[in-house]
Amino acid sequence: MEMVNELLEQVERLAQLMAQHSATRIDLSDGATQLILTRAPSAGTAAHTDEMPPLFLSGYEPGEPASEEPTESLWQPPALLEVRSELVGYCTLAPIDIGSTVARGQVLATVEVLGIPNEVVAPRPGVLEGWAVESGQPVQYGQAIAYLRPLSEE
Repeated sequence: MEMVNELLEQVERLAQLMAQHSATRIDLSDGATQLILTRAPSAGTAAHTDEMPPLFLSGYEPGEPASEEPTESLWQPPALLEVRSELVGYCTLAPIDIGSTVARGQVLATVEVLGIPNEVVAPRPGVLEGWAVESGQPVQYGQAIAYLRPLSEE
């Protein structure tokens, strides 16, 4: 308990130094132990790190500020959701056309194991973008069966 109290006192001293020097972040590391202290900048404090030097320098080199303008190259289409088999067996696809909207819980396929059909359902609403298997084909555990483009659940 005494060690915890000493550590808390050191953290409190670091927080006081941060306030005294208008610092907003301190990073300390010692082997596997890492401590990061942050605080919101005060009204009169500069917002950019290149205007306010850090308290502890360890290979610190200010870099180019990041561009705040979004670029078209950063846009990526929404990821497709892979609906996967949770069993090993033979897959029978539901009669759903590619491009159709499916509801959450709607049966997309069945995987037959030892003569028992097990439903594979849509985990969320979406548009069926394609099938990963053909009807009657054997499937393995974790194998993709269908690809959905997720829609909002609202």
